[in-house]
Amino acid sequence: MLKLTRHLYTHSGDVKYADYYEKALFNHILGQQDPASGMVAYFLPMLAGAHKVYSTPENSFWCCVGSGFENHAKYGEGIYYHDANSVFINLFIASELNWKEQNFSLKQETIFPQNGQMKLTVTAAPSQPLGIKIRYPSWAKSVSVKLNGKVQKLNNLAGEYISLSQKWKPNDIIEVEFPMELSLKPTNDNPNKVAIMYGPIVLAGKMGTAQMNSPAPYSDATVYNDYYKYLYHVPSDMITSLHLNPQNLTSTIEKLSNETLTFKTKTEGIILQPLYDIHRERYVVYWDMIHD
Repeated sequence: MLKLTRHLYTHSGDVKYADYYEKALFNHILGQQDPASGMVAYFLPMLAGAHKVYSTPENSFWCCVGSGFENHAKYGEGIYYHDANSVFINLFIASELNWKEQNFSLKQETIFPQNGQMKLTVTAAPSQPLGIKIRYPSWAKSVSVKLNGKVQKLNNLAGEYISLSQKWKPNDIIEVEFPMELSLKPTNDNPNKVAIMYGPIVLAGKMGTAQMNSPAPYSDATVYNDYYKYLYHVPSDMITSLHLNPQNLTSTIEKLSNETLTFKTKTEGIILQPLYDIHRERYVVYWDMIHD
């Protein structure tokens, strides 16, 4: 899907494809690989109480494992694009850009998605004016931009590009902040079946390892006799509903740390973390919402 999205974006320049690319990269690709073994998941199950199932070097090494490894070369692929006179910043990932044809270089510093702050430093620039266009993501409700410490007046809306154009010089600094907030993403057919988001990041409930017997979390065709069949043995008492206040989520979900994206539901005491950060245990992404 990232390959298709890249083609659609380069064909149209529509920011909605960059929005989708960000969500797919952080919520799917980033969480696909087991940090302990390096093996990758064939897919990410959305069954409440399921867990990621990883390949193995000998018994479950599907054709998609190869592309699964290739996925992790994509983190630098969609950050920057350009047309004749502008550079487009689509992803907020610490990186350096060197646009040789324009003699333009830029350094991006950020710890996104821990927060929505980015610092862009021009390190080399041509003598003629050049545009810098920063994606204003659809999940952001507001934005703050400073150029060399001076707040910029903006009329942009989410889903557009913030455009700055001038003769740049080395050490020019652009500071951008998109405040990140909790939100709910309902399924298409049920407004009371929801996922919890923080900015563009999907938060999942950490549900422990009960009944995760060997070879879990690995797939093993010698056990299941089918490369794609897997029995999750979800415990019958798995919590799959939450008390939530959609008008004021912070009244029912609290943030536990300013250093990591760790949250806790106030009624059930469920720990929520990014889906990409949960490995080797069960999780719930879509919850039945009990209105508070």
